[in-house]
This record gives sequence, C-alpha cells and structure tokens, in this order.
Amino acid sequence: MHRVATLVVYLNDVADGGETIFPEAGLSVAAKQGGAVYFRYMNGQRQLDPLTLHGGAPVRAGDKWIMTKWMRERAYV
Repeated sequence: MHRVATLVVYLNDVADGGETIFPEAGLSVAAKQGGAVYFRYMNGQRQLDPLTLHGGAPVRAGDKWIMTKWMRERAYV
C-alpha cells in the first residue's frame, strides 16, 4: 500500500521556524494557520520525483501543530 500523495494542513501559526522545506525544489512553505501543502510522490511515468523530498525545519519559537493525510493506492489495512 504505497503512499502516492500527502496533504499537510497547518493548524496554527508558528512564531518562528517550522517551515516545510523541499530542498531539491528550492521551496519552503511557511506554517500558517489554515494553510496547507499537497504533493504527489510520482511523476507522470510513475517514477519517484526527487523534488518531493521534504522535511520540517526546526521550530525556533512557539509550537507547530499539523494534520497529515496520506493518500494511498489502495485501502490501508
């Protein structure tokens, strides 16, 4: 049951830090309440897209609360 996409929803504002960083894409998404980031892991040829490599930057001030939804190819049991 492979994950094919992820949705990250930011549940609060982070005073400093906590961005979701995509280093290969040169992209950073700030953690702002009500904001979200959605990305698929595969390209059109069903190959892993290296641009989807991501991580959370350290929270330097405040707290970071997120909700994550993983989309899968089939039911996860």
